[in-house]
Amino acid sequence: MGYYRKIFIANRGEIACRAIRPARELGIPVVAGYSDCDALSLHVKLADEAVRLGPSPASMSYLDIDVVLRAAIDSGCDAIFPGYGFLAENPDFADAVEREGLVFIGPSSRVMRILGDKIAARKALAASGVPVTPAIEDVEDADQVIKFGDRVGWPLLVKASAGGGGKGMQKLASPYEVGEGLAAARSVAEKAFGTGTVFVEKFIEGGRHIEFQFLADRYGNVIHLGERECSIQRRHQKLVEEAPSSLLTPEVRAKMGAVVVKAMKDIGYETAGTLEFLVDKSGKFYALEVNTRIQVEHTVTEMITGFDIIRKMYKIAAGDRLSLRQQDVLLRGHAIQCRINAEDPKNGFAPSFGRITFLRQISGPFIRTESGIYQGWEVPSFYDSLLAKICSVGKDRGTAIQRMRRALREYDIWGVRTTIPLLRRIMDQADFVAGKIHTGFVDENIAGLTEYEEVEEEIYKVARFVAEVSGLGRNVHSG
Repeated sequence: MGYYRKIFIANRGEIACRAIRPARELGIPVVAGYSDCDALSLHVKLADEAVRLGPSPASMSYLDIDVVLRAAIDSGCDAIFPGYGFLAENPDFADAVEREGLVFIGPSSRVMRILGDKIAARKALAASGVPVTPAIEDVEDADQVIKFGDRVGWPLLVKASAGGGGKGMQKLASPYEVGEGLAAARSVAEKAFGTGTVFVEKFIEGGRHIEFQFLADRYGNVIHLGERECSIQRRHQKLVEEAPSSLLTPEVRAKMGAVVVKAMKDIGYETAGTLEFLVDKSGKFYALEVNTRIQVEHTVTEMITGFDIIRKMYKIAAGDRLSLRQQDVLLRGHAIQCRINAEDPKNGFAPSFGRITFLRQISGPFIRTESGIYQGWEVPSFYDSLLAKICSVGKDRGTAIQRMRRALREYDIWGVRTTIPLLRRIMDQADFVAGKIHTGFVDENIAGLTEYEEVEEEIYKVARFVAEVSGLGRNVHSG
């Protein structure tokens, strides 16, 4: 069966490369869009065709709805896959795609509008019986927040109603921080999302970030694919994800999964998405938000279920009925993913840009790599710092950790600073190995996690020197 004439990939980097592969398996040609600094990027090389979108800044290329639509239409595409970030959760983009008669491979704009606004999402989830954290959804002034904090207990968390990625979040430890914290959160939200609307909720100390992957078709069929644990994060950005969580029993997993399935049926969701929860020390779980797109960490779910989530998104969006039943979903083993970011953990995770002068990709059994880089490629300064993801799988969590240690020892990237040294230390940290983790884990252990060996610092310095003096790798790339 031919699902589409061509699919346009409205994204870049590793997720664009990832999305090309299942399309190729299905015999569907793929067109990639690119900005000026991405002209030699890997996703451009992998695609069947490539179309220039515009200058390097995202606002003039990947985020320009008219430009992306024109590129898709002119290249003969009848479907668009948005990936994550950029326009992926923009309901105006989904509307525009559908108006042009193209298929948007994701949920409807109606669902995006409900779930993209955190306040509206909280109300929709609560109406479906999903537990949500105590919160003020209509914040008027500081006095209101202080009274709320005194009633439910401090600390509190201020969140932007629109957007995600941790932008606009402010932790309020006491009444004395409310005035300044509210102002800061509103300012960041206004700049990042165009609206300064915020809400305030009870902050769950020592909570664990657990999310459920689900699939839904247009005929009302919904299943979940189990959970992922994403508690290892910094500034609300995930670093390590694993599936399943070491916290949940089969009984709790079934209970949470049933809540997810009911909510998505009630909302009328279609294709793939994720419902994120925070689980407190007593085991109570509260919904955080719904991600109306594929997520970076979908890979670990695929490794323990055997399902290609993006491939299924393609089929569902084309009108296929979801053939899987809940009893068909079996979780086998344990998988861990590490995000390789071009950042300097020793310098507050500051972005690191430049030429990759040497790259040794990992290989070997039970390891998976999703990457958008190659030796000689220039890491641009315009976009998210994610370079690659590496995943390990084993019969149990201990085996998966052992294999991840091996993979991280093999993986070398010279020319830019990365999170690899930090991730190596996380895999060796006693509490992580024991499963004693929570969302504040990295912050609490950052001093020990950034005690790098001198040789790693020297490798970086030598690589930068070689790049500057000789331009090593300038013309080296994989096709």
